[in-house]
Amino acid sequence: MLTYCVRDIKGESVTLRHPLKVIWTASETAPADGLHTVFAVEGTVPLLHSIEVRDGEKRVFFGYVDEQTEELLPGGKTLRIAARSIAALLLDNEARPQIYCSPSMPLLMKRHFAPLGFTEFQGTEKAFSGQLVVEKGMSEWSVLTGFCRFLDGVTPKVDPYGRIDITGQASEEEWLLSPDRFLSYRRSLKNNVLLSEVIARTYARGDYEMPLKNETAGRVGVRRRRYVNAIDNKMRTVLTARELIRKSCSAYDSICLTVQEWLACRPGDVLRINGELRRYRIRETEYCLDSSGERTKIEAEVELS
Repeated sequence: MLTYCVRDIKGESVTLRHPLKVIWTASETAPADGLHTVFAVEGTVPLLHSIEVRDGEKRVFFGYVDEQTEELLPGGKTLRIAARSIAALLLDNEARPQIYCSPSMPLLMKRHFAPLGFTEFQGTEKAFSGQLVVEKGMSEWSVLTGFCRFLDGVTPKVDPYGRIDITGQASEEEWLLSPDRFLSYRRSLKNNVLLSEVIARTYARGDYEMPLKNETAGRVGVRRRRYVNAIDNKMRTVLTARELIRKSCSAYDSICLTVQEWLACRPGDVLRINGELRRYRIRETEYCLDSSGERTKIEAEVELS
């Protein structure tokens, strides 16, 4: 069972025990989770600062309150809380413009992330040759993702304790579900995301002359071409071209399912369905609690070997 603890601006904490509605969303394309809750309350509610969600003794969400709303209804008083997970601090804060030569994560932690409360990270401490330009208007999240381009395009993650992960390692968490647990199930094959061919430019004086073909697109009759400049764009390589094809094949075969329970799965986890050989990577989750009970909705894409 999930428990919800809020902390006010004076540091006082209290557990809210009567959730009437909860919607909690997480996506690999959104740095911060979103949490919207409604609780039955009594008395005066102080100014709230943060909210923590625990599954037993494990923290599964921590974030700062974006909005609190009290409403008096015939059935009693309710408190609505809208919050985002701790990664929202990196989205909401603008970075100081500057140029880094040979940037490293320890240096960025000291200048950008530690002042916001992010004191731990997982990943390399190596300094990289080249420049990282922090332009006016960039968020601290953009600084972090900009640095991760030196790590072959690793997507950073922030856990509920505020630890930044730049290792790029895939989650080892695996979930096995039986079809008899599904409230709903949908599998989609999306031709519109497939790339049939990516052509790379690999020589300084050469043209785009290295074609990489996609057998899946050819088999279903899709023709969609892209070009990758692996010479003038330092962030693009031949591996980038292969990854474009791989990602298009993964997104081509996707599922969306709902179970009537709380599942502690996260974007990036592996999903397997009993009776199927395919493995999926979870891309989005949505947990809902209302008068009809608990539900977890999962969107996932096929994992290619």
